[in-house]
Amino acid sequence: MPPQAFVTAGENGQAVLMSRLNECYAVTPAHVIGDGFFATLVGGSSARPRGEADLLQRFGYDLAVLRVTGAITDNCDFDLGGSFSLDRALSTAGSGQIVSVNSDGSLSRREVRVSDVGLLYLRVSPVGPENQLFKGLSGSLLALDETPAGILMSVDPQTGEGKVLRFDRSVETIRPFFGLKTTSEVAESMSPESEIANQGNLAEIVERWSSPAVSAEYRVSNLVDGVDAGTVWLAEPEGFPIEVVFALKGDRVHAIDRVVLIGKGVTPPERLPRDVELLVSSREKGGWIPVFTGTYFSSEGVRELAFAPVRARKVMLRIYSHWGDETGVGLAGLVIPVR
Repeated sequence: MPPQAFVTAGENGQAVLMSRLNECYAVTPAHVIGDGFFATLVGGSSARPRGEADLLQRFGYDLAVLRVTGAITDNCDFDLGGSFSLDRALSTAGSGQIVSVNSDGSLSRREVRVSDVGLLYLRVSPVGPENQLFKGLSGSLLALDETPAGILMSVDPQTGEGKVLRFDRSVETIRPFFGLKTTSEVAESMSPESEIANQGNLAEIVERWSSPAVSAEYRVSNLVDGVDAGTVWLAEPEGFPIEVVFALKGDRVHAIDRVVLIGKGVTPPERLPRDVELLVSSREKGGWIPVFTGTYFSSEGVRELAFAPVRARKVMLRIYSHWGDETGVGLAGLVIPVR
């Protein structure tokens, strides 16, 4: 579990501490910082280590990152460059704890029930009146056993429910700021015309899709017509999520562990997908199992989505949003490499 801190800034709140190249950084909801650029911190231990933090940048999803100095950095050992995947933990999770730091450095743990699991956010409900959530807890960690599952972003004053940004989405959002890849395997020099093409593509045909192409030039079959074809698929950006289902070669089950999305050639980049999900099925119909959720950044020409090996007959790409262009959303290709 990453260390945490009590934050005093535009308002009181919480922060998660992460390290990168021997520097310490605080991740907190941007609304906790408000319009300011400075915060004081108290660490979550009996020693009450103190620190100061200067705002580096605000991000989407109401996140902010600050550079931390002071004694509190001595225990800042949670590496931002690590790998985080929550899908398996969330598939079995029913309850957890909202962990926060009090102003005296002591820890509080509030029992909650995970009431909804989404691509970006989780919903949690307090278990009993003694575990009520309130505004000053923004930035607290949702812990599932010893797994950091999310950052509490807000509390509904009417229902008492907490809105939690998934921890994997939080880390993925800020990693590019530190020059880190959004996945651990994709090399920036990867060439669709060479490395990807040489791996072969198990995605044989597009079986069905939920949104029509903007024109015949941008038909959905362009996704599997070869990475060197120079074609692009663009769909009407309406009715999210947009779903595209691919049947694998030979209409049989294959072992797969990654899918490569190719955005190179899609212009402007605001047409690229933003929040995406992958699902697989080994059946002729139904039986969909989610294996990956994440963000495709508009600066990425190629993005490899890696997951634990599974057996699949069909793969579904589900697109939840794009980067702002209202005329279309799409990709240049999709490759399911042969293992």
